[in-house]
Amino acid sequence: MKSLPFSDRKVKVSSSTIHLCQPDNEKSCGACCGLYNWKGYSRTALEPLLHKKTELFNSLEDGSESFDHYRMRVEELSPHKKLFKTIYNCEFLGFVDKEKKKVGCLLHPSVNHGSDRRDDSFYGKELCASHECPSYIHLTDQEKKAVIYSADDWYIYGLAITDIDFIKEYFKIINNALGETINPEVIKKPELKRIVADYLRLKEEWDFRSTKSRFGKYCFSYAEYSIYKIDYQKKLGIKGSVFDKILVSLGSEFNSSTELHKAEKIIKTNIDRFIAVYTLLTA
Repeated sequence: MKSLPFSDRKVKVSSSTIHLCQPDNEKSCGACCGLYNWKGYSRTALEPLLHKKTELFNSLEDGSESFDHYRMRVEELSPHKKLFKTIYNCEFLGFVDKEKKKVGCLLHPSVNHGSDRRDDSFYGKELCASHECPSYIHLTDQEKKAVIYSADDWYIYGLAITDIDFIKEYFKIINNALGETINPEVIKKPELKRIVADYLRLKEEWDFRSTKSRFGKYCFSYAEYSIYKIDYQKKLGIKGSVFDKILVSLGSEFNSSTELHKAEKIIKTNIDRFIAVYTLLTA
């Protein structure tokens, strides 16, 4: 059975010391725990669910015997319409900080006074502790830092950091235009950080997103998924787009070449802004 890259449970080993799951105190990623594995995975759908799960977990008495009731209640609260049926949506994913900025494991020792209760989860402590998603391997340290410095929100951060094509293609175009690899430390500058943050927010605010069962470039049908391809020639009468990988990662679907050109302009304008500001800041 196929499995999604953002939920591939194989243990990975990366040479990077950058922690993508919990990078700082402002955000975190719960994609591997099935955070986005729901049809209609909008912020307005996920945020209330995370709040309810966290409140319910915090109301439990000590001991795993109370987990049966917890699981039953989470099942009742959940949307029930999964994108990919064979990927497990962990019931113990919730907010792990008082400010409700970070999603994570409610069984982790850091939120349980040092007690590690992850063996009560579906995957168990060993696999959860050692798993690294493909982004650990395929994103460069520069790309990882650029996303971490720019995203201050759990919802956007998780969608962006797990979409390798969305990140790599953006910085590939920028690096090629600059003739050098960007220094991610420059992105800490507010004027440049805003530009990258605007790009990342396209994951949530994209006007050309398909209404079909999609997660970025992935299409879903029953228990299978496939990689979506935009048929530029057949549907739009053109050869393709220089921003194809980004457009596909955004789950795009176009009804006309006019829509495509509008979408391309949004991406190009952002990239041009980045290049101009970065050049000015590093002059």
